[in-house]
Amino acid sequence: MGRFLAKSSWDAPAVLTTLVLGILRWLRPRAGEWIWLVIDDTRIGKRARRMAAVKKIWDHVEKRFVRGHMVVTAAIVFRGITLPWRFHLWLPKEYCKKKGGKQVKMTAIAAEMIRAFDPPTGLKVGVLFEAFSLCPQVTAACQNRGFSWFSVASRNRNLECNGQQRSIGAIGPGLLKHHGQRVRMRRSRGWRWMTIATINGRLKKIGDVRGVYSKRPGDPWKKMVAIVTNATTMPPRAIIANHERRWAIEVLFKELKGTFGLGDYPMQKRQGMERHLHLCGLAHLALTHHALRAVGAQAKQANKDVPPPRFQERLDAMRREIREDNIERFVRRIRHAKIRRRVRQQLLAA
Repeated sequence: MGRFLAKSSWDAPAVLTTLVLGILRWLRPRAGEWIWLVIDDTRIGKRARRMAAVKKIWDHVEKRFVRGHMVVTAAIVFRGITLPWRFHLWLPKEYCKKKGGKQVKMTAIAAEMIRAFDPPTGLKVGVLFEAFSLCPQVTAACQNRGFSWFSVASRNRNLECNGQQRSIGAIGPGLLKHHGQRVRMRRSRGWRWMTIATINGRLKKIGDVRGVYSKRPGDPWKKMVAIVTNATTMPPRAIIANHERRWAIEVLFKELKGTFGLGDYPMQKRQGMERHLHLCGLAHLALTHHALRAVGAQAKQANKDVPPPRFQERLDAMRREIREDNIERFVRRIRHAKIRRRVRQQLLAA
């Protein structure tokens, strides 16, 4: 396995991309539907000292500094289905200097992923990312490709409106208080009331944007969220609903780390690590494809999210089918029909 990951000749990103495009073709996308490219990074703690590209990083989950890797990840969300598409290991400056290369920032990696994304013809593309990636390099990559982008904005960022510049955090409370509207937003568990308000302005070095503030009526002001987008004519409720699709990549990280061992690579070389990450994505795609076959024609309906089973149910169903297939292959070797039937019953019941 180590030789296969570290030294064999094969293109892991190309294999993953080919299978993702195959699933998208099977879903038969219609012109005018939305497809979402979600970009985020995940932190993987590693104890090894000799492992390539290990650096002291801040772990948001454990709330402390750890030694490990940062992986920029891109996933495709279409009709509610999440497909892992690209994994890129961020390399620290010390490692790049040792190898004689130049360090590439995570925002540059995200911009390159946007430029490399080739969606099916006729689909509308939305790019979702966090406040860290809200920079001219990433937004320009979206603009050049004709993509709409959605991002949370930091409160200390200035927004120019009516000839005045004010911080996004300072604008929000007054805007929600005097111009906010109470609306019901759909959630995974029912509906919730929210107060939303919108404002059009301009971000320095980025361009014209529409900002949408949202807050639950009973929550403190520190939980106010500001979302900005270049889709300046889109309704505020649609902007909030679209950006909330970014949560799909957080669920993907949980599934990849918990079941597929995303961070359990023992290799010391960079190529082996990145191939391990893409293999985890391939395993997740196999599970998704198996679940879509069970859903059937319902997954091919335009502009309608597919309600896939829960992750553990999908995993159990695939394991059960593999087990039944292995049993069937074994009992076919038995010539006597009566013995073959009894062996099959006993193995299935075991």
